[in-house]
Amino acid sequence: MPPLRPYLVDTFTHLRFAHEKAKLDLRASHKNTWFGRIWNILNPLLLALVYWLLVVVIFGSGGSIFDLAGLRVLAQIVAGLFLFSLPSAALSLGARSIIGGGSFVLNTRLPRMILPIAAVDSALLTLWPSLAVYLLFHAAAEFPFSIQMLWVLPIVTVLTIISIGLSMIAATLTVFFRDIASFLPYLLRIWMYLTPVIFTYDRIPDSLQWGIYLNPIGCIFSIWQQVLFEARFPDTHFLIISLFWTFFTPIVGILLFLRKEREFAVRI
Repeated sequence: MPPLRPYLVDTFTHLRFAHEKAKLDLRASHKNTWFGRIWNILNPLLLALVYWLLVVVIFGSGGSIFDLAGLRVLAQIVAGLFLFSLPSAALSLGARSIIGGGSFVLNTRLPRMILPIAAVDSALLTLWPSLAVYLLFHAAAEFPFSIQMLWVLPIVTVLTIISIGLSMIAATLTVFFRDIASFLPYLLRIWMYLTPVIFTYDRIPDSLQWGIYLNPIGCIFSIWQQVLFEARFPDTHFLIISLFWTFFTPIVGILLFLRKEREFAVRI
């Protein structure tokens, strides 16, 4: 494993390169065009409508989207799906960042950790327009615009750090087990169902609360719902668990990535 401190310093000095690569990747995938940006927002919106149909109309009380209760459920699902797009896209792009960056890995001396970081940056760049659109749903559902909504920035920051750690883990494992990239969409869908995304955290029975704590993003999504929909400060135990995953996940991701990095050139 390379010396940790010099490697991290070198990576930090090349974060501008990672940001430019993220923008280039978005341009290559047409997500920086108006149509690409619209589809990037429209896709989770359509998915939210499907889940709203299941939650409210089929399994609920037969409410209407024009009722305040039904509209609030839709706004909650939209907010959850928009935020979940960050770790979901980070893992999807990060898993293929090394195996898809063959020339970068083989022909440059830059830290290869730049690749999964750029993948997370790409996911982050597509998140901000979605959050701006969500404000329209927030207002339409008559949720309060409170001072607690300033917690959105720390929430996104914590989720970004966790996503970086998970992206490094996914990138490393995919180099050695290529089938992970194929199974990842199904794993992400299961992960979403186990996270308070299309349901609120308070609907989880007390006997299953441990599942929220074991989920790296479970508590941060619970905090997300508290500050947006309940207009109150996050519970202390959610904050503590979220901070634990904020430190634990990137540490594991960095150590695993660095221990296997020398083998990347041979494996790809």
